[in-house]
Amino acid sequence: MIDTKIKLLYVEDHLDTQQIFGEILALFVEDVLIASNGEDALELFLQHPVDIIITDIQIPIMSGLEMIQEVRKINQDIPIIITSAFNEKDLLFKAIDLGVGHYLTKPILVDKLQPCLEKAIKHVIEARKALEYNKYLAKRVQEEKILREAKEQLLIEQNKYVKIGHMLGVVAHQWKQPLHYLNLLIEDIGLESEYGTVDKDYISTCVKKGTDKINFLSQTMDNFLGFYKSNPDAYSFRVRPVVEEIVGFLSKPYATLGIQINTDYKGDFQLYGIENEFQQIILNLVNNAKEAFERAMKDNASIHIEISSAEALGIIKISDNATGVPENIIDKIFDRDYTTKENGNGIGLHLVNKLISKKLNGSVKVENTLDGALFIMSFKLQSLKEKDEYTYSR
Repeated sequence: MIDTKIKLLYVEDHLDTQQIFGEILALFVEDVLIASNGEDALELFLQHPVDIIITDIQIPIMSGLEMIQEVRKINQDIPIIITSAFNEKDLLFKAIDLGVGHYLTKPILVDKLQPCLEKAIKHVIEARKALEYNKYLAKRVQEEKILREAKEQLLIEQNKYVKIGHMLGVVAHQWKQPLHYLNLLIEDIGLESEYGTVDKDYISTCVKKGTDKINFLSQTMDNFLGFYKSNPDAYSFRVRPVVEEIVGFLSKPYATLGIQINTDYKGDFQLYGIENEFQQIILNLVNNAKEAFERAMKDNASIHIEISSAEALGIIKISDNATGVPENIIDKIFDRDYTTKENGNGIGLHLVNKLISKKLNGSVKVENTLDGALFIMSFKLQSLKEKDEYTYSR
């Protein structure tokens, strides 16, 4: 509810006029403050939330115009009405320069005052409405910001679970062959036992083969759990070990699908953020390439990942030799709800863009090459060790 009460400051040094006119003003507004000179008027203005000022020009100690100059240093918008027994053009021009809305010549008639005062009151009420509306808008913007951030965090969590499902599929694929091997090994032990050909060497060989496969299964599960260990804290991490872990995990199952993952490590750099969110970015882009191969039924499919650094930028490029992105949609693929996949929701690449720009201080763009699509991620680095030498064994 907008407050419609008005507080008016009336400045007049003639006491009889002050009393009579003060009573008239009280008919139009709820509260009238009265001062007899410019200095007292300015003090009242500083102490009270005054809405309108009516002042004579010729007042003691500090003239009306001098007082208005001081008021305008504090409040550029307050309506001011000047009264004067003289109709001097110089004073009128000075009053206009100070943003005075009305200039009334004494003796002041009520029918002349009323429209000026009503206009000033309307200005104050409209300003209050605008202020309240701006506060309302600011509150809504803040609420929308909080809601948007919550939705984006939910998207990140949803995408994480989608990738967990994808990685579980990879784990299941990697477990099938070792489990099948263990099953055959157990059956072979049973057959050999029936024929009585089991000896110590045979048992030792079977134990070693079985243990190797079980260790492989255990390591695969440990790697999977390592991907999704719960760590919501941000910290500095190097990108190459993270990418190597993902590539090492996906290489074999992707190879069985006819997809080779190639890497070119020209350097390394560190980012500050949540490592799991960076993993989601790489997994989204690699999985996006895999789905492109599936749609295109591409032979000799390959995904290439390159890490490099230049000056204060860290660069990661992920490219494929699928069909590329149609030129008529290439500018839309990072949009929130845009997707080219059947039953797709457009979250994947939109989330990649959000995580890179909002969480990792970077940017991502896509372009087509002669072979397929190329995603280029650029990150502004806080601390880049340009002369580091890295030794990796693969």
